[in-house]
Amino acid sequence: MENVADVLKMFFAVTVFAIALTVLFRMTALAKDTADAVFTAIDKNTYMDYNSYEIDGANRKVTFQEIIPTIYRYAQEGYGVTIIDNGEIVARFDLDTESQVSSCLWSETRFASASASQKEKSTAIKEEIKNYLNDYIIAKANVNEITSVDTLIKNIYSTGDSTGKDPVYTSWLISNTYQNNNITQRINCDIYGGSTNFSLRSPGVNESDVNYIAGKHRAVCSGSGLLSKYGDNSIFTEYIVQIDRNEYIEDEQGENTGLLLYGTIRYTKKREIIYVKNS
Repeated sequence: MENVADVLKMFFAVTVFAIALTVLFRMTALAKDTADAVFTAIDKNTYMDYNSYEIDGANRKVTFQEIIPTIYRYAQEGYGVTIIDNGEIVARFDLDTESQVSSCLWSETRFASASASQKEKSTAIKEEIKNYLNDYIIAKANVNEITSVDTLIKNIYSTGDSTGKDPVYTSWLISNTYQNNNITQRINCDIYGGSTNFSLRSPGVNESDVNYIAGKHRAVCSGSGLLSKYGDNSIFTEYIVQIDRNEYIEDEQGENTGLLLYGTIRYTKKREIIYVKNS
């Protein structure tokens, strides 16, 4: 009988220990979930949840100062930022667009002397940029449709007066060695105004020597900078849309089958953040 009693005591002790251990793990998990929720709620950089393709009511009012941190993170986070004023795009920060711009012929002189295949590629790129902006930016913000992308791109990615350089050239992407610094330098230029050179060496080194200059950039807003133009009392409406960039196999009726054309794509979603200045 004593053995049975001892066994029952041991069983009871093990049961209590197991219950206590289960409660401990559960409480730890709840504490972690609560902490994550609190930190997420107080993090001003956390994204809001918006409907992917329905922006009616899914927006908020922000000042330009509140937009600035979003612009500085566009390259690291891989999203696009577009600023619209009076129905027109005045600034765009997006690595995808900038890479396309770098691959295209924007100089009329260079275009005229290019081969037929180069001209065809350049024209196709321009059309792709225009269609993307119209379908995913303009349509969401309900502003003026883009009919020609040339003037728009030259206004945003102008190099200013630079002898021997194209009037459009995303130099911060070309000098890959210091690309992160160059992207920040480009943002500083657009926000604070003026123009900036991009050196093939580290920033500040030999930037006055033409042999070390990869290119230059002139700020949007006619060189004055976005902060000078919008920094006082300007209010913007913020729209966030999520774009599905997967490509699917279609059936005989032209409907998506749900099967990916190229298998798993690394970046299947693209977030576009659109700021429309209030009138």
